[in-house]
Amino acid sequence: MSLQHLVALICLFPSVFGSIRELECPSIAPGHQNSSSVTALILARGGSKGIPLKNLVPINGEPLLIRSLRVLLEFDRFASIWVSTDDDRIASSVENRFSSDQVRIHLRPPVLDTTPSIESTQEFIRMHPEATNVALIQCTSPFLKVRYLEELLEKFEPSTDCVFSVTRSYKLRWRRDVSRRGAVVPVNFNPERRPRRQDWDGELLEAGMFYLARRKLLLKGRFQNDRCQVVEIEPGDALEIDTVEDLELAGVMVDLRNKR
Repeated sequence: MSLQHLVALICLFPSVFGSIRELECPSIAPGHQNSSSVTALILARGGSKGIPLKNLVPINGEPLLIRSLRVLLEFDRFASIWVSTDDDRIASSVENRFSSDQVRIHLRPPVLDTTPSIESTQEFIRMHPEATNVALIQCTSPFLKVRYLEELLEKFEPSTDCVFSVTRSYKLRWRRDVSRRGAVVPVNFNPERRPRRQDWDGELLEAGMFYLARRKLLLKGRFQNDRCQVVEIEPGDALEIDTVEDLELAGVMVDLRNKR
């Protein structure tokens, strides 16, 4: 058990550890005092295979992780901002640019490529009981904007358990039907009445930019339920960095936007 995990246990169960309770425990920011406060969390593991150390790869000289943190700090409405990482290089990169009052580091055990984000988020909130609601921010979405975060919190109403990012698609989708020897069949439209763009609202696709959920939902192993709202991301901002080609495209897009 790491020292950080031992401290967390002492803080969670003071009666068990008696006088050891005097040990300094993680502070609870003033913004955490009510059920509507939101903790921002970025999961930044060091073991990315497709793009090594992807979170620190620069776009026009600025690492993806730092780019996202800069937007979160500009927004300035989260109770606290955390980076959860298993890599000292990532932790040092954050600590070299931001003070601990701006961005805090949560050192977590190494995770596998197959470990889903929900498990890493659960590990974080179990170690941080003050995190009543968590906004998981994906730094691999390089076009995060303050206005999207404003809408995120606006839609996190008392009757809402979760809010996540989507983009609208008007693509006509097909799939192969194995029961019909691999024939392709339409999924979201009738070929006899092909819809025009102006005739339908399209479909909402997860954009992956952020997921905000209440603690109780996260502890159940879910980011979403039937009490969710969404923030619609413009298609041009919905790019997610998964491949080297995505990274190159993001760089071109940033260049073009800077020239406007």
